[in-house]
Amino acid sequence: MIKEGLEALFHVKDLSVTGFVEVIKHLSFFREVMQVVVENCKKNRPDAAILLDYPGFNLRLGSKLKSLGIPVYYYISPQVWAWKQGRVKTMRTFIKRIFVIFPFEVDFYKKHGIPVTFTGHPVVEKKFKLLERSDFFKNHKLDENKPLIALLPGSRRNELERHTQPLLETVKIIRRHSPDIQFALAGLSSLSDTYYEAFADISAITVIQDDPYPMVAHADVAIVASGTASLETAFLGTPLVVIYRVAPISYLIGKILVHIDHLAMPNLIIGERAIPEMIQKDANGQDIAEQALRLLTDKVARDQMLSKLVKLKDALGNPGCAMIVATQILAELD
Repeated sequence: MIKEGLEALFHVKDLSVTGFVEVIKHLSFFREVMQVVVENCKKNRPDAAILLDYPGFNLRLGSKLKSLGIPVYYYISPQVWAWKQGRVKTMRTFIKRIFVIFPFEVDFYKKHGIPVTFTGHPVVEKKFKLLERSDFFKNHKLDENKPLIALLPGSRRNELERHTQPLLETVKIIRRHSPDIQFALAGLSSLSDTYYEAFADISAITVIQDDPYPMVAHADVAIVASGTASLETAFLGTPLVVIYRVAPISYLIGKILVHIDHLAMPNLIIGERAIPEMIQKDANGQDIAEQALRLLTDKVARDQMLSKLVKLKDALGNPGCAMIVATQILAELD
């Protein structure tokens, strides 16, 4: 967005915090961000505001912008269908139109009286730059004739901190079972190399910075932290196991407040537990390894998952999501 001309008041990486406890620690910074954004809008009087995801902040900001007389649009729905449904009442007071990326969200917002448009999911028009399989293995000094498991531990610091140990245990267990299996880990240059040192010290693991899609596409199985990466992996058609850990108190609070049958987004879209979800205590080396090995060695289980991933891909809509959003907002402003 910056390349397209966006003037960034803050960088999104500084706002990427998950978990109840973790958010509380950053409250003073979020208050500062809110004040700066609102003052900027008072000064510059934008013709419209497009709030993108991030409900803890944006639902408060939306009300403030509406009070300033600024039309407010929302793109990427807060997951109010999963928890805190009472927030829909607040959303109805300031949202001119909400643009949703999952088909099941349309009926939810219609029922609550909020104008809604299904755009399709942005993943369907993502330009995945995928090397040929042989080129990918050659470039990263991997053996094309041996199985490859992709590891995606998450893009946030606290995710990496909580997922490193169980993933290291997973690798050791799988290697004891099948020494020929290789691993590639998705790294980010925006994070310190210290987060990846424990992985880089294991000869069977290749850390690949800032280029996860060829790794995922050519892997036989992926072990993925819950989030957008799990949906991208499923879209690319790679069998996967979803993992996630948060602070214990955050998990307990979430158990009380969240009312959905599945945590992994691909499972929510498919409507069943098609993909294993290893959450909190279940996200341990032994259980993760068993699920990954099952997808590697059990052809029936693998084929069943692959058929479900085709179903998911069909449900995500067609390219042109951003054009739908832009065209509708411009038409309404005119």
